[in-house]
Amino acid sequence: MTGSRTLKKVETDTTLLVEGYAEIKVIKGNAEVFGSLLRNVNVPEGRVLPVYFLSDSEIELSGKCMEVEGSTIPESWTELVEEDWRRIFIFGEPDSGKSSLATYLVNKKQNIKWVVDLDVGQASIAHPAAMGIGIAEEGILSLSDIKMFDGFFTGYISPANNVSRCIRGVKRLSNIIGSDEAIIDSTGWIRGRRARDYKLAKLEIIEPDVIACFGEIPYYLEDYEVYRVDSFVLKKRSRELRGVIRERIYSKWLEDAEMMEFDCNIVYNTSLFKGEEIHDSLLSELIEEEIIFTEKGYDFLNIIVRTKFEAGFELLRAIKEIYGVEEVNILAENDFKNLMVGIYSEKYLGIGLIENVDFENKKIKIITPARKDVKRIEFGELRLESGKDVFAKIP
Repeated sequence: MTGSRTLKKVETDTTLLVEGYAEIKVIKGNAEVFGSLLRNVNVPEGRVLPVYFLSDSEIELSGKCMEVEGSTIPESWTELVEEDWRRIFIFGEPDSGKSSLATYLVNKKQNIKWVVDLDVGQASIAHPAAMGIGIAEEGILSLSDIKMFDGFFTGYISPANNVSRCIRGVKRLSNIIGSDEAIIDSTGWIRGRRARDYKLAKLEIIEPDVIACFGEIPYYLEDYEVYRVDSFVLKKRSRELRGVIRERIYSKWLEDAEMMEFDCNIVYNTSLFKGEEIHDSLLSELIEEEIIFTEKGYDFLNIIVRTKFEAGFELLRAIKEIYGVEEVNILAENDFKNLMVGIYSEKYLGIGLIENVDFENKKIKIITPARKDVKRIEFGELRLESGKDVFAKIP
């Protein structure tokens, strides 16, 4: 490995594995990354880019790199490009190289219209807690270079606890694809019964021509055309680094955000404001905190208190029986601060953070870059605290 800013000569048929954060500038010659010609690039923290030199070249480099002879692109990837397929689903564990393969295919395959990113944890086209779809364009160094055409807000970074909602997202994006050619990147959740059922549900919706599978092909793909591909990963990302990357993406999607106020009648993915407001002295006796808002709906009772109140099992069961509901939600008004929400017009626009909810006037203030044509706001199950995502209970 080498470091610091330096001028460097590189011979033809050589790959520099550049580890971020780094900057590289090709002064003379030709180089490419995942099939895309390269002139200047900043490599973000957590990534390693394979810069392959097509001719004797001279570069300026700031950062760490390792030099290897030949191309690091696996032969199975180049063979996959030559195969006759219209829709490919990329399958593999975390950090196996799925997004890198998708990037390579976008640059090398000429007939692709759509790129779909279903990875809600390490999203590239959208942001974590959302799925994204964009139009394929050559010359990308990463899937994050693709502009989001539309998306689906899942509100959580793992499909394991949000399967039904994620399947709805897959269906929505599949409707956009229609019968067009597409590359579909997916999550690394592939082991266990629930992961198997989730993957099979996605495959039945998307109906790919072929599955590009990293590593051992699992038994449950036996009814599909599967093409085994080799992994290209030089450095696994730790849980901490994954969190840092998510923070960086959230920050990018919240650039130029401003405080906006909306009516609560466009709030969805929650039972909040979906019931009839009630005033009951019995609840004030049962709950030892100031109640500022209560509503009862078809199968729920939402109780908003001034400060945090932990209700025991017996109290919750009693309230359910008294009011004939299946679910009782008791939350403090401050529980909604910095809750992540998804913002929609006719299409998905991106995220926002709740500043506060005005329960008396049924208004909600949100910090978001979305300024106009907002038609729908969906609650997520994450709160951003100092940029980090943490689980948040919502009604």
